[in-house]
Amino acid sequence: MNRVFTGNYTDCKLGNLISISGDRGRSVGFVGKALPKLAPKKVFWDIWHSNIGKMPEEENTKYYIREYYNQVLSKVDIEELLKDEKDPVLLCFERKQDFCHRHVLAEFINIRYGIKVPDIIVDEKLNIIENPKPKNIRKFLEEILREEYKNIQDKALKARMKELGIIKEEIER
Repeated sequence: MNRVFTGNYTDCKLGNLISISGDRGRSVGFVGKALPKLAPKKVFWDIWHSNIGKMPEEENTKYYIREYYNQVLSKVDIEELLKDEKDPVLLCFERKQDFCHRHVLAEFINIRYGIKVPDIIVDEKLNIIENPKPKNIRKFLEEILREEYKNIQDKALKARMKELGIIKEEIER
C-alpha cells in the first residue's frame, strides 16, 4: 500500500473507486468494486443512528468507533485487501466532514501502516482537493485502542502504537 484515499460517492467520480458501504453504493447507482469487509455492521450502525440526538454526540461517536474497531478493523487485514489496488479511493455516503466510518478507517490505516489517508473530492477540472476530517476521530480511536491494547493480537499494530506514543511500555506488563 502506497497511497490510499477516502471520499464520498457524490464528490469522487474518477479513479480507482471502491465502495466500503453496506449496500455497496447501489442506492446511489455505484456499480464499481466493493470491499464489504470494511463496511460497518448494520446492528451497531442502527444503534448508533437511533441514538443521534438522544445521547451526547461524543459518547455516541465513541460507541460507533469502538464497535467498528472491534467488529471490523480488528478482524481484517487491510493490507491484504488492498494489495492489488493502485491508489484506491474508498467510498461511502457521508458528505465531507460528516462523521463516517471512512474517516475512522483512514485514521486506523495511518496508525497501523503509517500511511496518511486524505479524504478527497475531485472537482470539475479533475483537481484533487483534500477535505478536512471531522474533529476528534483520531483522539477517540487512540483512546479505544489504548483500552483494547491487551486484547490486540496484531503485534505490528502494538508496535506502531508504542512508536507513536499511543501506548506506554508499562501498560503491557
